[in-house]
Amino acid sequence: MKDTYTAEDLKARYATFTALVQAECTLETELVGGQPATDEGLRMFVKHHLKLENQAAEEAFGRIKQAEIGTRELPEEAGELEEYEVGSYNCIRRDAFGSWLGDWMPKACLKAAASRLGLFQKARGSKGDLAEMGLVRALGISLLNPLQPERIYLIDSKLGCPVGTFWQRFMGRVHTPQGSKSIVTWSECAPPGTRFSFELRYYPARLTQDNMADVFAAAMVLGLGSCKSFERGKFRVDKLSFDK
Repeated sequence: MKDTYTAEDLKARYATFTALVQAECTLETELVGGQPATDEGLRMFVKHHLKLENQAAEEAFGRIKQAEIGTRELPEEAGELEEYEVGSYNCIRRDAFGSWLGDWMPKACLKAAASRLGLFQKARGSKGDLAEMGLVRALGISLLNPLQPERIYLIDSKLGCPVGTFWQRFMGRVHTPQGSKSIVTWSECAPPGTRFSFELRYYPARLTQDNMADVFAAAMVLGLGSCKSFERGKFRVDKLSFDK
């Protein structure tokens, strides 16, 4: 028995008592970003959606920052509460390698799927086996940056390179004691056909291979990203592989 263990030794031990499942996936509806846009994100919106550059781009950026983000009061109709419009801009996370999903996103989707299937109630302790003991990492085409395997990069289905995104407007309304609020959100989206791959390690003491196949089947319907109530973020698992 060893007296000293390195990080690599412990990772190897973790691999010996966990099960591995690998998923190759394709978006069937657009994935909607939910990260509030920074100044850089707003400038991307101005450049890629509004198609503005130079001074015109700076003017549009300033207008959005000052007039469109936050809450604006709309004209009051006679005898009714005041109405407000709430504007926001959301992005997909991005770095120098391209747009990416965080490892917590597939894990949250899988956890929700297992919950809806009632697995956590049927097998006490299985929630921790998946949600707490589980480890998601980028795989194959989505592992563009080996130094950050927790970032699952989105890949263009035809070109085999980081996917190009587009902006879409989403609208809704909620009623509050202060009056109605119109929710207007511009969100960055990845198109249907976008590919991504990831792997999951989990503790298999209470979750069988059939259980996990059911979880992935349900996860495809639940979807990833924002605006899932608008049926966005649906994906299919093109290939699901298990290994001990």
